[in-house]
Amino acid sequence: MILKALRQQTSERHAALEARLPLVDPALSRAEYGEIVERFYGFYWPLEARLLAAPFWNEIGFEMEARRKVSRLEWDLQKLSADAGLARLPRCAELPEIASPAQALGCLYVVEGATLGGQVITKHLQKNLGLTPETGGAFFAGYGAETGARWQEFGAMITAQAERLGQDDVIVASANRTFETLGHWLFR
Repeated sequence: MILKALRQQTSERHAALEARLPLVDPALSRAEYGEIVERFYGFYWPLEARLLAAPFWNEIGFEMEARRKVSRLEWDLQKLSADAGLARLPRCAELPEIASPAQALGCLYVVEGATLGGQVITKHLQKNLGLTPETGGAFFAGYGAETGARWQEFGAMITAQAERLGQDDVIVASANRTFETLGHWLFR
């Protein structure tokens, strides 16, 4: 039930964010794509640090470390620019709160859900910019051929945890806050 609630109750923010990102626009240039990847890096770097620091992953029974995306963003930035200068990139300071397992799950719904949408984006990047996961499109390629299976794992975990916690409203609010903060960061 939580996945259905999340899909329905975050759809407006999700659609608004997607509509503003030109990732599937045939006119997207390589330079514009590089700027988008830089912005995602500036959001994911501190967000993943906050998620990894959360003390409840053992309680939830989820291997957060295996879901990190920052290394893919770093790879893409290195491939897109000879001088990526990662240290110079701004980092988002206004992140969603992750003070409880329910908040962590809501945030993770957005992060993991992005890997599904990334499959469509990956096809466009290859077609329009000639980018593959090896040449600058690794972030949006997600887990590659394992993306579907990993989403199913995540879905089973969040469903079980939502039942255990009984805080669906907190999970949904956290997902919406994550979409909101990501949108503010990307389009500041």
